[in-house]
Amino acid sequence: MLKRIVHLIPLLAGLVVVVVVTIGYRADQENHAQKVRAQVVHALTTVKSQLEIRFESTFQLVNSLKAFLQVNPEMDQAEFQKIVEILLAGRNAVRSLQLAKNDIISHAYPADEREHAFGRAIPLSGSAALRVSAIRAKGTGQVQILVSNPRSPDRSEVVVLTPVLLSEADGSARYWGLISVTLDSGAFYLGSEFVAFEPEVMLALRKPESSPARDLVLAGDPVVFDMDPIVEDIHFPSGHWQLAAAPGTGRTFSPYGVYILTFGGLLVLLLPASFWAVMVMILGRLKDRERYYQLIHNAKSIILRIDMSGEIDFCNEYAEEFYGYAPGELLGKPFVGTLIPRKDAEGQSMRRYLNRLLKNPLDHSFDETMSLRKNGEIVWVAWANDSVLSRDGAMVGVLCVGTDITDRKLMEETLRQREKQYRLLAENVTDIIWGVDADSRFTYVSPSDEVIRGFKRYDVLGRPIQDFLSTGSRTRFNDVLTVLNDQVEQGDFHASITEDMEFLCVDGSTVWLESRVGVLLNDEGDRIGLQGVSRDITDRKLAETLRDDMERMARHDLKTPLGAVVGLPEEIRRMGGLTTPQAVMLDTIEKAGDTMLHLINRSLDLYKMECGTYVLERTTVDVLQVIERIKVEALSHIREKGISVGIEAGNGQFSKAFPITVDKELFKSMLSNLIRNALEASPESGSISILLEKGENVTIRIRNQGEVPWVVRETFFDKYSTSNPSRGSGLGTYSARLIARTHGGDITLDAGHTGETCVVVTLPLRG
Repeated sequence: MLKRIVHLIPLLAGLVVVVVVTIGYRADQENHAQKVRAQVVHALTTVKSQLEIRFESTFQLVNSLKAFLQVNPEMDQAEFQKIVEILLAGRNAVRSLQLAKNDIISHAYPADEREHAFGRAIPLSGSAALRVSAIRAKGTGQVQILVSNPRSPDRSEVVVLTPVLLSEADGSARYWGLISVTLDSGAFYLGSEFVAFEPEVMLALRKPESSPARDLVLAGDPVVFDMDPIVEDIHFPSGHWQLAAAPGTGRTFSPYGVYILTFGGLLVLLLPASFWAVMVMILGRLKDRERYYQLIHNAKSIILRIDMSGEIDFCNEYAEEFYGYAPGELLGKPFVGTLIPRKDAEGQSMRRYLNRLLKNPLDHSFDETMSLRKNGEIVWVAWANDSVLSRDGAMVGVLCVGTDITDRKLMEETLRQREKQYRLLAENVTDIIWGVDADSRFTYVSPSDEVIRGFKRYDVLGRPIQDFLSTGSRTRFNDVLTVLNDQVEQGDFHASITEDMEFLCVDGSTVWLESRVGVLLNDEGDRIGLQGVSRDITDRKLAETLRDDMERMARHDLKTPLGAVVGLPEEIRRMGGLTTPQAVMLDTIEKAGDTMLHLINRSLDLYKMECGTYVLERTTVDVLQVIERIKVEALSHIREKGISVGIEAGNGQFSKAFPITVDKELFKSMLSNLIRNALEASPESGSISILLEKGENVTIRIRNQGEVPWVVRETFFDKYSTSNPSRGSGLGTYSARLIARTHGGDITLDAGHTGETCVVVTLPLRG
């Protein structure tokens, strides 16, 4: 049998080498293919980003001109010339730029363009494609991009047509005309590093049409699209282009493949031969290792054999070293009284235990006993016992294999002591220590709960925590669960949060408890419960309520003297005889009084919303107009930091209006707070995007660059919560969320994207 194994193992080793070489060869080919693909993807990504940058640069130029026209729609040619020269600094691809007021060219750059273009109507002049694009831009209100035939280099150009809409005083938009930007397509494509990756990577750019046969290749070799390329779409408002890239040399093989196959072939020959020689040597030595003596004596386990009289007739070297005896000293000595004490820790006779073991070892296959070393030290040993039989099947003794478990026993004892200490602490601490399972049912509550709330422990255990919370605090507890689940999903397995909740007492009253709640997880990361420590803060809450009442009364009392400040200026004007400086000061007094009265009324409205008594005055409001008004109010801040603000309403479905039914003043106050917070948090030259969606609810997402500090994420919507008290009072997000909830909606913070913050406003579709 062993000889067959000696010949079989080298054969198997050869097969294994063949498999390994084959796998390595394929892995090398795949790795080479991945490198080539990575090179293609890198080239494709680089060129795409350059093209997108050039598109973005062109759109920024057009948007800048639109912004100037919003401010000064009647600018003359000199102003236009100066503005364009500033905007075109560093833009070499722009051939010409024209403004067509009411579709009639009124401004042109450069100056020589104006002589033959001035007064021409764009939709009625130029090529048919240009006229169609101009009519489409005017009809859709979207940017149109026209590409000429690239086979005519002297006339190859890209034309960008942008409609200009001016905002009227009533909030409507009036069509002003078109902006036409003509780009040199050669400079546009070559400036995007289009040929920088040749010959390793071939690239091509085309404009897809309704029929593949009519696709217009803008740059590169058309054959690229027939080489199974990687294709990326470059999107712009009126369509998209396709950018394709493929390896320049076609399919190639790894240069290391030949070496792998050669080296593998040598291994297939040499390794089995080496294995055969080694196995022959091992076969000659196996006969010398058939005895198990060394295995027994070198084992790191206690191995004993006890005869039927209870005496030790065999032990290995490790057993002698473990118990501290000299070689052969244990042989012939009784097991009880030498290695185990005569009585155990509970006073039971160990001789009786040994008699039961010798009578039937199967009833005591595994046991843990206290043992004695020669120096009197007590240790714990776990025994695996089995009978020793003679050739005729008669039992002649017991084989015992033991393992030292002293450390485990000491650890168990330490854990028992710590459990006693924890229970002593939990039973005597004044704060309430409690725990709930995954269904929020109480599994433990300390005796201090009975002192504070009056409930007996058996009245609490097994019942949901929501049964002991006030209506408002049940919502807070659900918010706590949501925050903890989000933290766990983000990898924080020690998630915890502090929340003030109002608990019910046995006599029907309530107490406020400040609770630190932590999550309990199993080994799979699933939540199995919560653990909390709660402290009575009822007195503090009463003090806060008293303070709020005093502030409210003070604000109410301030309205009476403010009536004179707001009303008397008009009476003084009627009396006449005012000088110009006196009239200006009177206007200042009146505006300051109006502002202060508005702030007091808003503060009182906030209090009513907190109490749930505020009555909404719902009207139909255009969200787009409200946002534009807020942008105008914050225009100086936007320009100072160079922030771009983008608005997308229902994927273009609501480009003109986005009506919803809300309280107009409250809604504007909420959006103003959130957008101004986004402007404050955004870095210079940052961007803010506002996404409006309609489904079952109305959703408004305000996303800006910059992260909310960790220290205020849990309390982002709490009253007076701010990361920088010098920059705000901490009431903006609090009042915004209160307004949303008053409307029947809510506001949440999505800080899961690194470097960004997204505030999500959800409002009911119908009031």
